[in-house]
Amino acid sequence: MNGYARIRKPRVFGARVYIHWSALLVGAGLFLLCIRTPLLAVITIVSYFGIIFLHEAGHAGFARRMGYRPFAIYLGVIHGVCDYEEPYSHKDEAIVAWGGVAAQMMVALPLIALAATTPLASVRGLGPVVAFLGYFNLVFALLNLVPVAPLDGAKAWALIPIALAERRHKAQAARRSGKR
Repeated sequence: MNGYARIRKPRVFGARVYIHWSALLVGAGLFLLCIRTPLLAVITIVSYFGIIFLHEAGHAGFARRMGYRPFAIYLGVIHGVCDYEEPYSHKDEAIVAWGGVAAQMMVALPLIALAATTPLASVRGLGPVVAFLGYFNLVFALLNLVPVAPLDGAKAWALIPIALAERRHKAQAARRSGKR
């Protein structure tokens, strides 16, 4: 993909990680806006891009678990892409589509619960972590489930009719064999 630079070290479930130049530019701009508190600026930038990275890593993890090789993760300013082997079925494609949201929820929900039950968000430097990886993360995950392409919801929700059809097929097969 054009405009992406490879991040050398980390591989996520075997996938190489790339970042778009515009994401680097926005990160630098955010840092300059928050130059008076550089640590807070870095925490905020890492938390924001952490949402996109986490989501795409979830796809890579689910793809790998389903037996498909993840090739690359591309990180942009407001979205990312996980490139992996073509799934054999619509069911597998739907399961991998759920991976991004599942990864986001695994981080967002515990963080929100901790923030609601402890003074976590008031700890110096953790406010942006709770805001981005907790609340914003949850909102972005839910928005991503809207069943409209190119959002994951366009593929993810297909899992429900597929599962119902499989259930009907099993019930019919059981009736034909005389089992219940």
